[in-house]
Amino acid sequence: MAASPISSGASFVFPTSAVESSTSASASSNVGSEEINPNTCKNISQMISSIRGGDHKAAASQWHMAQREIDAMVQEIHIKAGTQHKLVRSYVIRLIAFADEITKLQLSPDKLFVVLRLLKVLNPDFFFVSQCHPEEFSMAKYDDTLQKLRMAVYHMLHELKILVQTRASRCVPPGGGVHEVTRYVMNYIRLLMHHKSILGLILANDDGKKDKRMDSLDHIVQDLMICLESMLNKASEAYESQGLQCFFLVNNLHFAVKQVEGSELISILGQSWVQVHRDFIEQYMKTYVDLSWGPALSCLSPRTGLLGGCFSQPSSTVRFSLKFDSTYYNQECWKVEDPQLREKVRRAVCDKVILAYQAHLDKYMKGKRKHEWYTPELLKAQLMKLFEGRTE
Repeated sequence: MAASPISSGASFVFPTSAVESSTSASASSNVGSEEINPNTCKNISQMISSIRGGDHKAAASQWHMAQREIDAMVQEIHIKAGTQHKLVRSYVIRLIAFADEITKLQLSPDKLFVVLRLLKVLNPDFFFVSQCHPEEFSMAKYDDTLQKLRMAVYHMLHELKILVQTRASRCVPPGGGVHEVTRYVMNYIRLLMHHKSILGLILANDDGKKDKRMDSLDHIVQDLMICLESMLNKASEAYESQGLQCFFLVNNLHFAVKQVEGSELISILGQSWVQVHRDFIEQYMKTYVDLSWGPALSCLSPRTGLLGGCFSQPSSTVRFSLKFDSTYYNQECWKVEDPQLREKVRRAVCDKVILAYQAHLDKYMKGKRKHEWYTPELLKAQLMKLFEGRTE
């Protein structure tokens, strides 16, 4: 099976929601017929054949098309469970065979939601397996397949944590933007919440051997958030500029907090988690402003030449203007995607820079010929253009 996008270093593949997939796939079902439509499970049949033949690479190439077929069959089973027993039985037998084969593969975390949909539709609570003919169905095989699927769920969740911690911090976005791993993990958690009912059933069947951090959906979500924060701190070190490190953390923590606020995640992480991370964002923002713009402001301090008056030196205002231009140019490619956060960061920079510059002009430039390259108004106009992410 293809490697996870995290482990392979490729772009992240967002795991498809059951709702989105089943809706688009339902058109392929054979509505009104008691006979199974061979086109509905063509790719599933090919995957089963490839896995049994040991050709996992060929099976991987069929994965996404097979997923659509799974969703189509799942929808048919739910719609026709009470009226078209033969069709439903055929689909269930086919899904059990498919489920048994895919447990032989090394499933990557993005396959979790297919496994959860299989577990949901094949669970006795959703389908009466006794309707199947004994000659077509083995209860022992069925139980064994479900157990292997449940173990695959634990494996994929554990693998996700390892991959995020060890692999995902190798590449950071230019300009300190939101990391693709941050998006992936937060979307992943959102889909975990969408499947919380079946996850609850799986986690309730504890054999006493699994990691206690995976004994409930609450603990899984909390642990994933800890892994994400650890990854972000490690990833930030890839930037040479300490100011950009803080800027990156502001972007990513803000994205995570926004995903938590107003969602079911607030009931798991709590309002205290949100407040703590808001405080982190404020601290990182202040540090970014101090580290990035402090050198320009230090130019405003009067400086005595080491060689006395032998050589003329640029005025403090000129030195500030030169340093401001350099800092501004370096940050033109930095990006804040969230409009509200972008305005907040701009205001923080303006408050720091404009106030200090205006105070300098009021103290040293009154009654003198002005040598500054900028007025406070022009500085503000420039700063309010930042963080759009210039691309060249």
